[in-house]
Amino acid sequence: MKLVNQYIIPFSGLKDGFHEFLFEFGKKFFEEYPELEVFDGEVMAKVLFEKKTTMLNLEVAIQGTLQVRCDRCLEYFNLPVKQISHLVVKFGTDTSIVTDEIWILQREAYELDLKQYLYEGIGLCIPIKKVHPEDKDGKPGCDEDMLRLLDSHKTTEPDDQEMDPRWNKLKNFLNTNNN
Repeated sequence: MKLVNQYIIPFSGLKDGFHEFLFEFGKKFFEEYPELEVFDGEVMAKVLFEKKTTMLNLEVAIQGTLQVRCDRCLEYFNLPVKQISHLVVKFGTDTSIVTDEIWILQREAYELDLKQYLYEGIGLCIPIKKVHPEDKDGKPGCDEDMLRLLDSHKTTEPDDQEMDPRWNKLKNFLNTNNN
């Protein structure tokens, strides 16, 4: 099921000034975006929307928890997320100044679809390496059986293969040039 019209602000009927909008994200949203690698979550986006005659200013605060898979032990855990971003929406036809923080809408536009912007904001909250947080004693929060299994596959012996001598010459070259 596609999520439609749930993340749209119909600004044409709003008076100039400040308005507040709340958007919720749950399992259905994350199922629609599998590339986020989020199994579930409870996230809120609070949008402080300022309407002016020539532009729109938005402050977007994203906060909540995402259920993600740990890259170390492959178990799911709740990852707290929090982010504040700003978006300026101008009216016109010059799309050469469009950036992540500045959008251009046609003058006849009457609504603002934030779905992609909010999706990207949530995606930016997710770290590249997702690992269980440590407990209060400083121990990893990962599955202990998996950690033991990973430790059993560690090798402490150096490789039996000799390094290609060309690498040593390159190291010497770097050391000579850095002096």
